[in-house]
Amino acid sequence: MLEKILIENPFIVSNDASFGNQKGSVFIEGETITRVIMERETNVLEELRIEADEVIDAENYILMPGMINSHYHSYTNLFKGTVNDLPLELWTLYTVAYGHALEDEDVYYAVLLGCIEMMKAGVTSCLDHFPHIGRSAAALSAYEESGMRVAFAPMMHDVPDEVFFGLNLPESLRTESKAKSPDEMRSFYQTLLSNWHNREGRIEIQLGPNAPQRCSQGMLKVCKELSVTEDLRVHTHLLETNAQRLQGEKQFEGGLIGYLDQAGLLNEKLSVAHAIWLNREEIDRLIEQNVSIVHNPASNLLLGSGVASIPSFIKNDASVAIGTDGSNCGTNQNLFEAMRLTTLIHRVNEPDYQKWMKAEDVLRMATHSGANVLGKEGELGEIATDHKADLVLLDSNTSLMSPLNDSVSQLVHQENGQSVHSVMVNGKWTVREGKLVAINEEQVLAEVRKRQASMLEKCREPLGRADKLRPYFEQIISK
Repeated sequence: MLEKILIENPFIVSNDASFGNQKGSVFIEGETITRVIMERETNVLEELRIEADEVIDAENYILMPGMINSHYHSYTNLFKGTVNDLPLELWTLYTVAYGHALEDEDVYYAVLLGCIEMMKAGVTSCLDHFPHIGRSAAALSAYEESGMRVAFAPMMHDVPDEVFFGLNLPESLRTESKAKSPDEMRSFYQTLLSNWHNREGRIEIQLGPNAPQRCSQGMLKVCKELSVTEDLRVHTHLLETNAQRLQGEKQFEGGLIGYLDQAGLLNEKLSVAHAIWLNREEIDRLIEQNVSIVHNPASNLLLGSGVASIPSFIKNDASVAIGTDGSNCGTNQNLFEAMRLTTLIHRVNEPDYQKWMKAEDVLRMATHSGANVLGKEGELGEIATDHKADLVLLDSNTSLMSPLNDSVSQLVHQENGQSVHSVMVNGKWTVREGKLVAINEEQVLAEVRKRQASMLEKCREPLGRADKLRPYFEQIISK
């Protein structure tokens, strides 16, 4: 039998236009919200109290949809504080070098570490753009254990950055590519899909081309083929830096947007992270093709990449979600911070205050638009009948939420996660009264600390190679 839970009398921030923001109650059967009841419907509420297996007294609490971190790299949780003062092309050399140290157990604990941080801050779903594909089973096992919802997008790439940028490296710094071929990636994905896709109703697989310039035509062809035959969404980095834009225009007709279009990937199944260095025509093309944009304000600022033209997408009703990116580019995995940054940074260059994005717009980016990125529109991102029960209960009696004058404004402008009381994913509690249900937090933290020294020792040689490559890549960013 399905467990029935009644969350009674919270202030509901629903994202559902028909219900709005008001006091009410929510009835959950199994993994699904089956009733959203207005405060005045007292007779209905009395009936549901009798029917419920569990009744949560949520007076003086706020109930909101679970937030969705739409661009994230789990492995970086182990490398906080390592590379925070470099632009992307140089930063990439070092994050790749650190990644050479990872073993299956490191990846397993990196995923759990991120789940701890996200769920305790009200994030119920993430899109993990995952580069270490040989460690996929370890990562997915951790997600399965955590109770969190994930769209897992293993990276596809077979063109190194030095090849894309045409760098003339000395023989001593050239290495034989270990990237999988397009055919190998097809087989990899087919196995992954059979083993993990739609596991427990929380784990799904997406296609994850690293970036269009890092994929050959053959690799993008396999990506398109799998997207069609397996009905999979696609997630990629796009035009994160000016150097990528300039080189893309030299190398591909129509630049990197044209390259994606030629591969048949510009459509409603595609989500793109960053999308900073776009001209007006390219912005319009992405909007016309219903491509979802994932804004990563913190990493864009820390890496000096630029400020994406997010208001241009929003005013044209494009789907714009929010991501945190990696922990080793100065971010945390807290969407409250990402929402606040999103609200603020786009005001600086907009003198007309009437065009500033409102808190309501940004909250929908972190919830409803994230559902689009996961292919779960109509299932996630709202508190509404027949939606999945991915919910966050916040205590309104905290310093950040008291007095409660405007719930949405305060969630976006003041909240940092400290008010999060309980979290539910797919109808099951993953956080209760601030404590994780399925993850032993103390054990995870202890294991991460224990593994740190040996892991960093294994990075020495790759980091030395990154130091030697750095002068060649500095030529790119000095142009």
